[in-house]
Amino acid sequence: MLKKLLLATLVAATALCASAEKKPSKAQIHLRSGQVVTGTITDRDERVVTITNDADGVSYHYTMDEINYIDHLTKKKNYDTSKFRGFIDLGYSMGVGEPRNDYWLVETSFGYAFTPRTYLGAGVAIHNFKEVMKSFPLYWDQSGTNAGRHNDPAWRYPFIPFYLEGRYSFMNESKHTPFVSMKVGGTFINHKGFFASPTLGYHFATNEFFSFNVGVCYELQTADYKLWCSGDSPSAIKDDTGKTYLKKSQAFHNLCIKVGVEF
Repeated sequence: MLKKLLLATLVAATALCASAEKKPSKAQIHLRSGQVVTGTITDRDERVVTITNDADGVSYHYTMDEINYIDHLTKKKNYDTSKFRGFIDLGYSMGVGEPRNDYWLVETSFGYAFTPRTYLGAGVAIHNFKEVMKSFPLYWDQSGTNAGRHNDPAWRYPFIPFYLEGRYSFMNESKHTPFVSMKVGGTFINHKGFFASPTLGYHFATNEFFSFNVGVCYELQTADYKLWCSGDSPSAIKDDTGKTYLKKSQAFHNLCIKVGVEF
């Protein structure tokens, strides 16, 4: 059921991306000469803006050197002037390979946009693991028969990764645009390990307060843990309660679908 839901979500996100049109946007271009041109922006790149003037219906081309700033009249957030960004994403992640463990997630990021296309920030997430029965190491007993109990008590708590995020949008975010991002960090609470997550997504410009994002990503999470064992096991360590364990580490590989808001 979850696989079907994930597939349906991916198909819907792809359809939204494919159907997104580059609609002309109403704007006022404030030139360095003091002139203000009101009209519809019909084309734009990093060097030249083309606008059809409402006054005479003629299209004019202005270089970025001639433009002081652009005031978008569509009531969408102006990412030309907005520098501080915040992201909140919700999603579901499905494990790949063994061990395979799924989790719900909440991920945040707050930072600075150095250009209308580039962003660098930092964030924290909560990954609430849902153990898959007979999936090592979350469920395991000392005899190795997968009796269905937690091996390391720390697994009952979520992973809380801290990370830096870099993001690049292929067009100005004042319009709909695809983007890529990369998160790199680690977990230090409840579990200790490395975290990395590349994302491919699409940004939907909506209004002057926030925008929507959808994305698919791969997430790598490593974790150190205790594998309870019998006292005669090689390299066994005894804890304060008299139980013995082995120090182990594990890498989790997950594919994730996320939806979120940007403000």
